Amino acid sequence: MAKIVPIGAEEDFIVFAKKNYIVLSVVGSLVAFAILVYLIGRCRNRKGNNFVMFNFLLICYDIAFDLAFFIKNANDVPGLYRLTLIILIASGSLNLLMSFAIIVHQKIYNPAFSNWFSENHRFAALITVFSAANIQALKIFSSNYGGMNILQAKYSTNGKRAIAWGGVLNLAFQDIPQLVILVIYWTKTEGYMIFPFISLIFNVVILFIDFFGRIFDAIIIQNDDDGTTRRLNDRSSESTYQYSMRVGAP
Repeated sequence: MAKIVPIGAEEDFIVFAKKNYIVLSVVGSLVAFAILVYLIGRCRNRKGNNFVMFNFLLICYDIAFDLAFFIKNANDVPGLYRLTLIILIASGSLNLLMSFAIIVHQKIYNPAFSNWFSENHRFAALITVFSAANIQALKIFSSNYGGMNILQAKYSTNGKRAIAWGGVLNLAFQDIPQLVILVIYWTKTEGYMIFPFISLIFNVVILFIDFFGRIFDAIIIQNDDDGTTRRLNDRSSESTYQYSMRVGAP
């Protein structure tokens, strides 16, 4: 079966790069800006999870080019437009629903988070909307980026676990399906197109970060659980010792 040649496609990569050098330069500048933001945060506060801000910017770039691909190129391959639309709506709705559920749960059952939310509810609402692109955006609240007070929310262990599991679902329902769609596009078409090309690069990078990020989350949460267990055991041992001393006292 002959491949589809989209309007404006270039078979030679060098010609493609020269033709789209402005867009490629803008993308390079955006990535450089994300790296600069990370480095600034790290210089101001090494203890903060400054990589979260870098990842958030990449997520914004990724969803922007995914939408551009959907609008400009998804119709090039029969059936791909509808499939892309379904994945975008389903994954966005799922991420938004999970984000609202986590925020509401933390506000009700986590006093420290509730106090932070009361002072920063507008900012929290804005980032929660952005989390429709990727639930990992919620990590910004507790990232302590650059030592900024507004980014020092305290999630409970259950809250961290919920975000981590939300990330797993995001992998399954958004990152991997979107990558599959782009692979289908590239196998069905001939030549280079700017939005599918950039979208594929960002999708691979985000998928890589999300996959290893979930492993890192599992390690951190396990360490938190172990620390909580040790504190409870220490308190229990101390209480038992004090009780035995009182009972044994003359």
